[in-house]
Amino acid sequence: MDSLGTWPRPVPADDRDFDVQVMKRLRTARGDGATGRAPLGERLSTSMLLVVPLVTALAVVLLWQQWSRSGSAWLLALVAVILVATALWWTARLRRAFTTAQGRLGSRLAHVVDHGVGVVRDLTLEPLMETDGGAQDDGRVRARIGLSVTPVRGSRFRTVVEAVYDADAALFLEVGSHGPVRFLRDDPEGSTVIDTRLTEAQVEQVYRGAALN
Repeated sequence: MDSLGTWPRPVPADDRDFDVQVMKRLRTARGDGATGRAPLGERLSTSMLLVVPLVTALAVVLLWQQWSRSGSAWLLALVAVILVATALWWTARLRRAFTTAQGRLGSRLAHVVDHGVGVVRDLTLEPLMETDGGAQDDGRVRARIGLSVTPVRGSRFRTVVEAVYDADAALFLEVGSHGPVRFLRDDPEGSTVIDTRLTEAQVEQVYRGAALN
């Protein structure tokens, strides 16, 4: 697998079924370094995203009432400073919270979803039938592909996947074709799908990881 000449990508599929399986695994994933809840300090820090705007709103209301009685310009200036400072802090904290959440999700996904390189061992192509009346769709075909998968981690396994291809693209499929796949670590044979979400750099990482396994 020293070549990155991958198979043609199938027509983008609706991956909601796979995503639902992933979410179910994430809710129950433990061990292998996967953690459940965020640390207390992180949760308290994130809760400030709600607390600080509420405190700011209260302070602005009180200062505005004071200004309406006194007409002092410095009160308006103080309101402006509070609003600007709060907006800057909230934006920065929100970005940090998203970054932290993405890191935690990525860490947990690593214990649920894995990748590998699938090599075609068996291939069956058949016309795709329109659902409305059984008419043939000349532009697309359904491929039933028997794969031998070398994961980035773990043991090699065999599985069967189905994917829909444009007819022209399907012509490039043949025994020996290969490309990136992803699967649930606890059920690789029953959950493998052809990965259409990876960038070229990520595809290269998958190939390199599979070669080193």
